[in-house]
Amino acid sequence: METNRFDNIPNISRLDFLDIDTEKEWQKFRTEAGIGAAEAKTFRLSSVFKIAASVVLIAGATLFTYKSINQPHQDTFIAECQAIETVVENSTKISINKNSEVICTEQTDGIYDVKLKGEAYFDVEKNPDRTFRITTEDITVIVHGTSFDVCEQDNQTVVTVTSGNVEVRNNKTDKAVTDITKGKQLTCKKDGEMTVKDVENFNDIAWKFKKFEFNNQAISEVISELSKVYDFKYSFTSNDIKNITLTGTFDNQNLQSIFNVLEQTLDIKIENNNGEVKIGK
Repeated sequence: METNRFDNIPNISRLDFLDIDTEKEWQKFRTEAGIGAAEAKTFRLSSVFKIAASVVLIAGATLFTYKSINQPHQDTFIAECQAIETVVENSTKISINKNSEVICTEQTDGIYDVKLKGEAYFDVEKNPDRTFRITTEDITVIVHGTSFDVCEQDNQTVVTVTSGNVEVRNNKTDKAVTDITKGKQLTCKKDGEMTVKDVENFNDIAWKFKKFEFNNQAISEVISELSKVYDFKYSFTSNDIKNITLTGTFDNQNLQSIFNVLEQTLDIKIENNNGEVKIGK
């Protein structure tokens, strides 16, 4: 049987009407209607009309409560100067990179919707009965349980998968790429082109794990990658130093520890003055 949306309005008997403090409810009605004292002199209501106004206020409040209860639950998370982490659905973890925003909405049809601006890493609990859907300006990522990073950049959106598999659908062309598995990275260009490749290293999501892998890379590239995660400005005393190469791995180390290794390994000097880093000989 279909439920009438007015069923939740409280029943008010004739005796209830008699018990209503009409003067109190009239003053409440005046306040909410914006009726001033001067206007009230020419806007007199009989007791019956005052009671009617009270009933309207009660019924309106009931309908508002009914509507609010039936709205999907929504949470907004904003990371400004640093990354933050949150847990939704009691089990799914979302790490939100700085300068990013996530809006989560739990739908009633087994879909959990997430709108993303910026970058976030998702560790979604496996649940075949629930679809986890992440939407950016250009793509929609659909999963039932996996771990992956979604990053909006100036001219493209990049999805990096670290476990399980995901499906990515282009919002403009509706073209879908399915079964993107661990160690794969999808790039969606603004023109709609989507490509998938093997991930050489996970430096793109080092902001989350603070793990870097460098293979014969110039120190200029190394310092650039580090600055994105540890948030510092840098300069070189000469162009020759920029071409010095490094092969190595850093796993969840603090910045000063990394600088110490670079100095000893590459025979360079690194000065860090409150976030102003100078690299020289």
